[in-house]
Amino acid sequence: MTPVVYVHVGAPKSGTTYLQNVMWHNREVLAGQGLLYPGDEPSAHVWAAFDLRGAFFDGHSDPVTRGAWARMVEEIRAWDGPVALISQELLSAATPAHVRRALADLDFAEVHLVYTARDLARQIPAHWQEDVKNRLTMTFGEFVDGLRDPGAARSRWIREFWRMQDAAAVLARWGEGPAGPIPPERVHVVTLPPPGAPSELLLERFCAVLGVDPSGLDTSQVFANPSLGVAETELIRRINLATRGSVEWPVHDVFVKHDLAQSVLTARKGATRIRLPEAYLPWVLERSRRLAGALREAGYRVEGDLDDLLPAPANPPAASDPGRAPEEEVLDAAVDALAQLLRQCAFHRREDPGEAGSADLMEEQVALLSEAAGDLVEMSVSPVKKAVRTLSERNRLVMSARVAYWRLAETRK
Repeated sequence: MTPVVYVHVGAPKSGTTYLQNVMWHNREVLAGQGLLYPGDEPSAHVWAAFDLRGAFFDGHSDPVTRGAWARMVEEIRAWDGPVALISQELLSAATPAHVRRALADLDFAEVHLVYTARDLARQIPAHWQEDVKNRLTMTFGEFVDGLRDPGAARSRWIREFWRMQDAAAVLARWGEGPAGPIPPERVHVVTLPPPGAPSELLLERFCAVLGVDPSGLDTSQVFANPSLGVAETELIRRINLATRGSVEWPVHDVFVKHDLAQSVLTARKGATRIRLPEAYLPWVLERSRRLAGALREAGYRVEGDLDDLLPAPANPPAASDPGRAPEEEVLDAAVDALAQLLRQCAFHRREDPGEAGSADLMEEQVALLSEAAGDLVEMSVSPVKKAVRTLSERNRLVMSARVAYWRLAETRK
C-alpha cells in the first residue's frame, strides 16, 4: 500500500508552533492511530526545512542541519504505517527547485499539501513581530507600506512575507512536482477560526485533514509561540539597530530572540497588543478577498471556511502602532531586558570562570548587548536619564540594574 505523506508548508504565525507541539508531545498516541510524526527531537522538522532550502537565519550556517532532510525522508520510508506528517512553516518559502527535490525524494508516497491560513489583519502584525525577533530593523509603518507597494521587492523581508503568506502562490508553487501537478483534492487549506472561537477548533480542523482523532491528544504540555507587546517589540527593533554590526547571530538568537523576546518580554504584564491600525483595513480586506477567491477557484479542500480569511473591522478601532510606542513604556521594557542580560553575564562568569576562547567570546558579546541595552535606556529620549534616576530612587530592581551596569562598564574598561 502506498503511504500518504502530509507536508504542512505554512504559514508562519498561523498556529504552526502550537500544532507542532501537539504532534510532538503525542507521537506515541498518533503512531497508535497510524500516523508518524518523524524526528528524534522537536527541532528535527526545522533542521529538515533548512537543509532542503540550503538556508539558515541571518546568512549563517549550522552543521546540525546537514543531511536532516534526507534523514527525515528515510525515517518516513522505513515507517510501516499508512500516514506520516512533515510540518514546518519555513517550507512555505521553498523555491521551485527545492519543491522539485522534496517531491522527488517523496516519490514513494502519495503527497498531500496542507496550509494553515489566518486573516491578513492578524498575520501582518504577527509576521512583522517575528521578523523583528530575527533582526528586522524596519518600523511597522515601513513594513506595511512595503507590503502595499509592488515595487518594494528590493527588500528581502517584503519578498519573504509574500512568499510565505500568499497561500495561493505557496500552494501553486508546491503543487508542481516532477511527475506533474498535485491534484487539488490532495491540497488542503485549514483556516484559523476567528477571534472568540473555541481554542480547540484549530486542532480539530487540522486533525480532520490528517484523519486522526484529536480527542485522545494531550495538550496540557503544549505551548504556542508567544507574542510581544507594542513597547517590547519596539525595544527589540532598537536593539537590532544598535547591535547589528557587532553581535553575531548565535548570540542574538540565544540572548535576544529566545531569552529576551520569547521569555522575559513576553512575560511582562499589561503589554499592549500589536494590532493593524484601522487605516490599513480597506487595503487588507481587498487583498484578502482576492486571496480567498484564488483558493476557491483552485478547488482545494478547505477545512473551515474561507470567509475566516476576511478580517473584521476592529471594535474598538485598533491604533496600537508599534512605531508610536510611548517612550516610558519602551524604557520600562529596556530596564527588564538590561537586568536579564546582566544576570546572564553573571551566570556565564560563574559557570566558566577560567574558560577561554568561545566562553570569553560569548561573555564579550553579552557585554556588548548589555551596553547596547544600557545605551537605549540612557539615550532613547532626552528626559530619559532623569527618568532612570527617578525610577532607580523608587525601585530597587532598577537601582540594582544601574549599579550592575556601571560595574560591568568599569570591568570592561
